Amino acid sequence: MADALTVFTPLEREVDELQAYLDALSPSVFERLEMLHLARVQIFHSLVHQGPRQRRTDTLRVPQLVFTSTYDGSLDDYLDALRIRVPEADEWWGRCPGYPGRDDAAAFGAYVTTHAIRTSLWASAIPGATVADVREALALRERVLDFALAAQGLDAAALHERFRAEF
Repeated sequence: MADALTVFTPLEREVDELQAYLDALSPSVFERLEMLHLARVQIFHSLVHQGPRQRRTDTLRVPQLVFTSTYDGSLDDYLDALRIRVPEADEWWGRCPGYPGRDDAAAFGAYVTTHAIRTSLWASAIPGATVADVREALALRERVLDFALAAQGLDAAALHERFRAEF
């Protein structure tokens, strides 16, 4: 079952440098987390209303680093994987006050969960499917496509035999 984590941390220094770093950051850094559906790290300078036109934009006192993700499994397992497999986390959270780094698992987990907010709205493209389920379905799709291409022109009996052998 998927769950979500949203973390807001204040940024008090090096905001422009961090923005440049995040702009250049490859999304592939998150591929190291096999339980991850999606993740995003970004800087909020203001809050913009998404509904009817409003009179003003809410400018934040200090910019906020916002990390959002949807993952499978327990939060503790996810935080361990994030801490161990994504050293880039030190780059973005390292510019936030009080960040302890990734070396101490308990301190890292406490920092992230202390800055987490209750997440009641989050996305899951395939509700109820784990990342492993999605990867397995994609692999099966590839097998079916390969089979269909290779089996073109076979008569019914040969197609049936080849299908049974493949699947």
